[in-house]
Amino acid sequence: MTEQIEHKIQVFNTLTGKKEDFVPLSGKTVKIYACGPTVYDSSHLGHARKEIVWDTVQRYLRFLGYDVIYVRNITDVDDKIINRAKERGIGPDRLAREYTYAFWRDMDALNVASPDFEPRATEFISQMIAFVQDLIKKGHAYESGGDVYFDVASFKDYGKLGKQNLEQLLVGARDQVIAQETLSQLKKSPVDFALWKSAGTEELGWPSPWGHGRPGWHLECSTMVKHILGDTIDIHSGGEDLVFPHHENEIAQSEALHEKPLAKYWLHNGFIQVSSEKMAKSLGNFKTIQDLLEQYSADTIRIFVLQTHYRNPIDFSPESLAAVKAGLSRLIRAANLSPAGEGNGNHSAVSPDGQKVEKQFRADFEQAMNNDFNTAIAISLLYQLSDHILALKDKQVQERHHLSALLREYAAVLGLKLTDRRKVVDTETSEKLVELLLDMRQKAKTNKDFATADTIRKSLTDIGISVMDTPSGANWEAG
Repeated sequence: MTEQIEHKIQVFNTLTGKKEDFVPLSGKTVKIYACGPTVYDSSHLGHARKEIVWDTVQRYLRFLGYDVIYVRNITDVDDKIINRAKERGIGPDRLAREYTYAFWRDMDALNVASPDFEPRATEFISQMIAFVQDLIKKGHAYESGGDVYFDVASFKDYGKLGKQNLEQLLVGARDQVIAQETLSQLKKSPVDFALWKSAGTEELGWPSPWGHGRPGWHLECSTMVKHILGDTIDIHSGGEDLVFPHHENEIAQSEALHEKPLAKYWLHNGFIQVSSEKMAKSLGNFKTIQDLLEQYSADTIRIFVLQTHYRNPIDFSPESLAAVKAGLSRLIRAANLSPAGEGNGNHSAVSPDGQKVEKQFRADFEQAMNNDFNTAIAISLLYQLSDHILALKDKQVQERHHLSALLREYAAVLGLKLTDRRKVVDTETSEKLVELLLDMRQKAKTNKDFATADTIRKSLTDIGISVMDTPSGANWEAG
């Protein structure tokens, strides 16, 4: 008998439009596929939200004891990559590598855990070609002029995720700004989408039964899910902008081929907005993750993201991040009242009231997260616990240490480190401190207080700062 985990989690399923009990397909194993980045530019806060949200979801499921297999892909072949590479005068493969490394750096800086698998599109070209061939054989796709298109009319459930029917989609296709004249000669219907796109021999592409070309964007995810996780998975996630057409087309491809659901639950996070407008590169209203990390810690950014429920929009402003930064100090103080690594199992030193606080906190935290991963309430509970810890009297040291460790344990579930850096100074501040000591030394020498001047110099030497007196004043260097 397959082992089950007794936790009643509810998730909002975009497919059904309602909350449902989360029951994995296979015991305590949970297969998750999250759509990752198209690596043609630096990641911004909108990307950070998506990665932080699904990182937190997989962390929480692991915390409950589920065996999670988490897959996040990287799209490293795409028209956006090709066009950006041409602008910069470099090869698309080089551009994709550059921004893949930048994405990894950003995710590490935000304490986003590495997925169990991180496939790149260019690693699955042969599997994608085979996937298309199988769709053609089953009558769901057709070749035309070197391209291959999915025949939307052959899949009766098309539109079920985005809640659109074929007639509505046809009207939308006719209203597109992009001219359809050329495509209409190739496609049976305006809504049919490309599985394989022909390319000139001098362009980026691969050989295929239909000629030199490259895969359509939607194809890669269906193929990766199939080959890494299987025909049907538990959770497919991404930003709400992917519902249509990307995820809709994934469903069509995969379910037409396999005749079974692609995913049991479809979860989507909302946008980050600037003045009620979606944060996006195309609108030029975005802040890169690197820009933000110069001013704010990873914990600040994670709390900013997680203090709003993942399905709701977030209004971005510097003031909102600054408010989180100011409030974070409460958590950091409370979380670092016990030595790092100290456990929280010593109940003998905890009062009945303290044990009640712990029990209630654990129950409330898990109740919040079990309710469609409500990190907003979970974050507020961390603040409540920290305030209780900081209000404890000095004589309640053991209880304070115990609850402090509890705070660290649950903060980590949300990917928060709460590292105490209150006494860590940056390079600029360190340089100013050395200059201040040298100024004090010079004043001591001017006043013929050579003993103080020598003490300052020796103290600096002891910490690795060499002082060199010159006719124009003292110079220094570290090391």
